[in-house]
Amino acid sequence: MRSAVIFDMGNVLIDWDPEQVYRQHIADDKERAMFFVGAFRRMHHAAHDSDLSFTDALAPLKKAEPDVAHLIEVFEHRWHEFLQGPLPGTVKVLEDLVGAGVPVYGLTNWPQQTWPPRPPGDDPEAYDFLNHFLDIVVSGRVQMAKPNDDIYDYALKQFGLLPEQAVFVDDLNENIETADRLGLHGIRFTDAKALRKELEGLGLLQRD
Repeated sequence: MRSAVIFDMGNVLIDWDPEQVYRQHIADDKERAMFFVGAFRRMHHAAHDSDLSFTDALAPLKKAEPDVAHLIEVFEHRWHEFLQGPLPGTVKVLEDLVGAGVPVYGLTNWPQQTWPPRPPGDDPEAYDFLNHFLDIVVSGRVQMAKPNDDIYDYALKQFGLLPEQAVFVDDLNENIETADRLGLHGIRFTDAKALRKELEGLGLLQRD
């Protein structure tokens, strides 16, 4: 029986949107799309799960690709601006799970340099919902990342869960595929309404 829920963070509970920042620097849609599948991906991988500061982790890339150094510096210095705050609908689902006595955990691909997320200046309590989690495994801290098996195995052991006890919520197909293969019940996140319906179907939330 499924008795606990493990949540991803970015674009499940926290709105993460680097494009709205880079739109200020790359106005053309096609050029910006090419940037995200190329240089952005390289800087993301260089910094994301490094134990170095963003500055040190990105220095070799800036040297190798001087033509986009100014765009790398956006990632280096403005990463927190990629965060648009909590997604209220999913936070409500989380709070309802907690109210129903369901244990909740986190498993996120997130750079250790920026965890926990910095609250926006006008709402210092924006991420207080993170206090509901009994534990959160952050990829940058453990030097493992989804969708590789090892971080799921590590998280389950850390949480004291068997795969057949856990529901896993993530917005990316490849992460859900690994979870399902390992015996967790994966839910691909699209929106809070659909998530709530699936959790009701599993008996973790009461139907309205």
